[in-house]
Order: sequence, then structure tokens, then C-alpha cells
Amino acid sequence: MIKRYKIFVPTMLALFIMIFYSCTVQDKNEIIKSASSFDIKQGEASILQANQRLIKAFKEKDSIKAVSCFAQDAKLMLAGKPSIEGTPNIITSISDLMNKGINKIELKTEKIWGDSSILAEEGTYKMSHDDVLADKGKYIVLWKPEAGNWKIYRAISNTSLPIVPLPKISKAVHSKKE
Repeated sequence: MIKRYKIFVPTMLALFIMIFYSCTVQDKNEIIKSASSFDIKQGEASILQANQRLIKAFKEKDSIKAVSCFAQDAKLMLAGKPSIEGTPNIITSISDLMNKGINKIELKTEKIWGDSSILAEEGTYKMSHDDVLADKGKYIVLWKPEAGNWKIYRAISNTSLPIVPLPKISKAVHSKKE
């Protein structure tokens, strides 16, 4: 029995190591193949086209067209607001912006990088009512492929406008309980 055990354990260990190593090499080769066949320029062009559709949607006050640029499981994170998740909530948020008079957005992409599974876009934005500036700032957007197109998966922005200072408040008086 001990003799059989001495042969069985090393054999199983060697077999396990070979299987584990071969899976790792195969996975690595698939990743390399996927990365080498990905064309970043095609991804960039798709994102720039989606940005143009978003700009046009704001000009036309069409929140449905604007949301068509977002993935089904998208999350929008705007300055001063809680995260907005899912298509219905993003439609409502974009409609609110449009109803407040935002009818012009400008997006300036500064850099796009990533791979076939996710792209990151860094840029600046301006939002206006006609030609009156309402906000300007910076953004980062993560894009993912969905139904053959690159869609906004996560978007975060923050304003570059100065914070309005709070009015001075008199100091609170603390009394000791006796």
C-alpha cells in the first residue's frame, strides 16, 4: 500500500502541474492573439463618432438618442450627484439637463487607450445653453463593446469652475452640562 502511495502522489502532482501549466500557456496565447488583432485606431474612430452622436442629440434635445451611446449596464457619475445607473435613470438625468436648458455640449478627446475589451477616454467638456456657458470640466469615460459598437460603460466628470464659497457662519457655542 505504501509503495503504491509513493508512486501515485508524485504522478498526480506531476500531472496536475502539466495541466495547470498548459492551461496557462494556452490562455496567455489567446490574450496575445486578441491583443495583436485589435486595432486601436478603429476603436478611436468609433468613440469619436459616438461623441458626435451625443453632441447632436443634445442639440436636438433627444435624450433617447443620447442614451443610445450608453451600454445597458452603464453608470454615470456627475459632480455633485449620486451615481446614476441603468438606461431609465440615465434617460431621466439627461432629460433633466436638457429641460434645464442645456442644448450644446462640446467634447474634446485628449487621449484614448485600452484593448479589445475596454477603452478609456480622457478629455474636457463644455455645456451651454445656446452660447451661455453652464459648466466646463474634465472627464474620463470607459467604453466597452456591446452589440458590435463601443458604448459608454462608466463616465465620470468634474467641473473646472470655481466652487462657490459658503456664507460665513458664526461659530457654534458649546456649553458644558453641569
